[in-house]
Amino acid sequence: MKTRKRIALGFASLALASGGLGGGVAVAADDGAAGAQQSTRAAACISWYDNAGPGGAYRGHAKCSGNVDVRVWVKCSDGSAHTSAWRFQYAKAECPWGQRGRFAQYDTRPSQS
Repeated sequence: MKTRKRIALGFASLALASGGLGGGVAVAADDGAAGAQQSTRAAACISWYDNAGPGGAYRGHAKCSGNVDVRVWVKCSDGSAHTSAWRFQYAKAECPWGQRGRFAQYDTRPSQS
C-alpha cells in the first residue's frame, strides 16, 4: 500500500515542527487508511524543504527508514510540477532555476529492490 504525505509550508508549520534535517516541517497525512496487506511496522519518515537548489530554487526532501521506496514531487511558483524517481529510503525533487515552491509531497511503497 502506498502512503502519501504532504510537506506543509509556512511559519505555522515551522513552529509546529521540531528538529529534523534542514529545520523540519509539519507533515499532514492525506489518508491514514491501513490496508490488510500492509506490514504492521510502518516506515518512519522525515521530510523537509530548502531553497538550496540552483539559483535558490525550492527543493523537497523525504528520508525514510525501513524497507521502503520513496518518491517526492514539488509544485513550483511558475505552475510546473516536478517528480523524483522512486528511490530506496531517500528522494528529492526540485524546482527549475530560481523558482520558489508552493508545496511538496512524498509517497512511500514497499521496496521493489
